[in-house]
Amino acid sequence: MSLRDEFMKLKTYEEWDTRREEFKSLNFKDREIIDHLDSLHPTLPHSIGYEKGIFTEVYPKPKEGEDPKKRRWR
Repeated sequence: MSLRDEFMKLKTYEEWDTRREEFKSLNFKDREIIDHLDSLHPTLPHSIGYEKGIFTEVYPKPKEGEDPKKRRWR
């Protein structure tokens, strides 16, 4: 079985991470390999407005009546 076939059989990111050295010689310009590698990475929930490329809440909102410029970050 070829190295490419072995790579395409991976199901989780953890498998990829433990065998990363083994797959170093793969052609990562191949679109199928890139897409499969992208599918192995875990996904995170997106913030509101992500569809438009805008992250709306990067920092926590200040409490009502609090001046955001004088806020102490912990």
